[in-house]
Amino acid sequence: MIFNVDEIPSISKAINLLIRGEIIIYPTDTLYGFGVDATNSIAINKLNLLKKRKQPYSILVSDMQMIKKYSVFSKEIGFKLDNIFPGPYTAILEKSKNNGLSQSITLGLETIGIRIPKNKFALNLVRELGKPIITTSVNRHGNAALNNIDEIKKVFNNIALFKDNSLNNNSLGSTIIDYTVKPEKILRYGDE
Repeated sequence: MIFNVDEIPSISKAINLLIRGEIIIYPTDTLYGFGVDATNSIAINKLNLLKKRKQPYSILVSDMQMIKKYSVFSKEIGFKLDNIFPGPYTAILEKSKNNGLSQSITLGLETIGIRIPKNKFALNLVRELGKPIITTSVNRHGNAALNNIDEIKKVFNNIALFKDNSLNNNSLGSTIIDYTVKPEKILRYGDE
């Protein structure tokens, strides 16, 4: 199933799928991503099986209030994040304790990757869902990320895809910055 993100009911459809524990494919400001409810361990395990990997995942949130809920937040970090969000970045932050996220996201790590993309559909989806979703590239472990609709549907034709015609098909993914070290360190260069 392919849904156009500009259609009014597309966010409702995506939310219903996430609530039911389904995997969706959705646009960010970089690549298309697989998404599941970040509080649902069963859905995350289903995603692990699909991707054929079990590694930590990043989450997508809608605003700074959500970042404060899921990470250890300071005024200094807030100023730095204001310079990159919303945008094509993933911030590695110290995770907060007892935040309601599935333990399957960080797999025991004390850190968490967080994104606020500059994509209206993704932001509205998370805002209306009221909790974060996983953000990870559309591929199986060891394969290149897919960002072309035709290729995605060929490989993952049984997953609902929310299509955004404005997405950059040549994206390098997000730039990953670790803010748990001083000075902060770029772990991966992506779109900037």
